Amino acid sequence: MLDFLKSEPQNIVVVGDAFVRPETMERAVRASRVNAAEVSRVFWGNEDKDDFAARQMNLEKNGPEAEPWAEGLAPLLKDCTVLMTHFSPVPRGLIDRAPKLRAVLTCRGGMEHIDVKAAGERKIPVINVIRNAVPVAEFALGLMLAMTRNIASSHHRLMEGEWLKEFPNSGFVSTLGSLTVGLVGLGNVGMELAIRLKALEVPLIVQDDYLDRDRMKRNGLGDVTIVETKEDVFRLADLVSLHLRLTPETRGIIDQSCFSLMKPSSYLINTARGGLVNQADLIDALRRHAIAGAALDVFDREPLTPEDGFAGLDNVVITPHIAGATVDAIPNSPFLLMRTVDKILTQGLKDRIVNYKEIFSD
Repeated sequence: MLDFLKSEPQNIVVVGDAFVRPETMERAVRASRVNAAEVSRVFWGNEDKDDFAARQMNLEKNGPEAEPWAEGLAPLLKDCTVLMTHFSPVPRGLIDRAPKLRAVLTCRGGMEHIDVKAAGERKIPVINVIRNAVPVAEFALGLMLAMTRNIASSHHRLMEGEWLKEFPNSGFVSTLGSLTVGLVGLGNVGMELAIRLKALEVPLIVQDDYLDRDRMKRNGLGDVTIVETKEDVFRLADLVSLHLRLTPETRGIIDQSCFSLMKPSSYLINTARGGLVNQADLIDALRRHAIAGAALDVFDREPLTPEDGFAGLDNVVITPHIAGATVDAIPNSPFLLMRTVDKILTQGLKDRIVNYKEIFSD
């Protein structure tokens, strides 16, 4: 499929940053099946991780044109055949200045920092890696338990000296197996979460406009209930967990119209993207106790401030966008990525070629 990566010598440029080091990227490339004739290292940004977080948020909200390329990258583009990045942006202008570019690799799942359309127009495959699907799925499951069983709330009250056993949801606290969990989006994180919930014998319903039923069957989810619309999920589920990408079409689609469908005993879980949810509508629903609660790891504006409206609510669990932050996932992502590339070369794996249909449509 991409045999040129191993059959022909490649001039590879790796662009690392404060979280994924360029030297780690080079080691991963040289340990793979790719014919790495030359590897050049570039560093994007600086060592300030707070600055990195701000740049990341800007790219996720505004796309690959929102931040400058890595300093020192431009002179290397003329001969670059493979570009490997973590979060350094790959806009159309960069692609246009790389006449020999034949593949773009990224050490993450999100594509906000890459102009995938521009790459597709040049028939350049973009290959990503799902490095944190399992960590985020585990975290989402943890948030469900923390919210429904009052783990976080009771801890907070005990730390303040209160021995409290009554909470706003005390009248309907249940085991997970007695609740129906609805997943809006069944991509990589949603799939991993569904596998874990199924193992715990939790009733599931799922909705995804691009549902891969064969993949569901391969993962033992062939008998899971599929519903047609996200509104069906909000109407039927006791816990609604979001697993959608943030796009112009999905921004703000979870709003009052969805919350009004939920039972007063239902909860919202969001470990995907804060921008999916109309935050003002959610806070209003929480204040009125129109829904039982929400557990959130992501927000439309980060970091949160007291003015964002969550302070003082007694039916919310919030964490500072840490669902995917494990010590193994991000630093090791170059090796995970190159193992994915090796599977493409040896097994014809196509799931991680983001623009596969555009590249191989002819």
